[in-house]
Amino acid sequence: MPAHKVAVFGVPSAAGARNPGVEAAPFALREAGLLERLRAAGLRVVNLSDLSLFPFRDDPEHPRCRNVEGVACAARTTADEMGRALAEGFTVVLGGDCTLTAASVAGARSFLGQAVGLVFLDANADLNTPETSPSGLMGGMALSLALGRGPFEVTSAGGEPPAVRPEHVALVGYRELDPGERSAIGLLGLALPAVAARKLGMHATAALSLDAVANGDGPILVHLDVDVMDASEMPAKETVTSGQGLSWTEASDLLTALLASPRVVALQVNEYSPGRDPGGSCASRLVELITRAVSRHFRP
Repeated sequence: MPAHKVAVFGVPSAAGARNPGVEAAPFALREAGLLERLRAAGLRVVNLSDLSLFPFRDDPEHPRCRNVEGVACAARTTADEMGRALAEGFTVVLGGDCTLTAASVAGARSFLGQAVGLVFLDANADLNTPETSPSGLMGGMALSLALGRGPFEVTSAGGEPPAVRPEHVALVGYRELDPGERSAIGLLGLALPAVAARKLGMHATAALSLDAVANGDGPILVHLDVDVMDASEMPAKETVTSGQGLSWTEASDLLTALLASPRVVALQVNEYSPGRDPGGSCASRLVELITRAVSRHFRP
């Protein structure tokens, strides 16, 4: 019986980030043995390698919306590569900053020819726009960009915006919300903070999230920002969000339950910063988390 295929590609981008660092994540996760662990789990790995580097740029000349050109370039390339990857099988995208999500969803929609839903696991809602953002950093606008709200050169990078409709989005695990994000959050299919997810339990949270993505039981991409995990357990990130995040066990259980659904066609992992992970212990745990979840996708 042929092995199940998993396509892996990296997007070494910090174009929408607060600082440089996250662009090194794809290489670091490969060095930590991700491809070997997936193969050891009985999966056939199609290694599509990494895209070009999209570096951090402070861009003080545009304080309301920083480095649009770099973010748009990374988005266009990511959207193109997404179709190539999905043609091979279930896809794992190694980011990079969170702005890649809009392009990944748009690329999947273009390849699959139908609406693609999004489960957005993140400590922040990422629903700011250039008008509401306190920092002008596009990483804090990642979900808005996917919803078609933001610079057109980014929102249209993978095709006609929006990449995803609000009722096709489940935002899960957030613990911080800026004032300018409050109106947009009410339009989503689901907005479940970390404290509520913990009370429900991870399996119930996964079931609720999948059910809330109302694209006719169509395909779903899962976005994982490592900041959804508590800083005491996952310190290898550039931005630490206040409040209690998910534990490693909770995040692993949630991701595994989500990927058990045949609707999920891709996983994107964002915002891991290797420079804040001396010794690579967080990278090793991320490799375990990804491998467990992706392996579960193929078990009946």
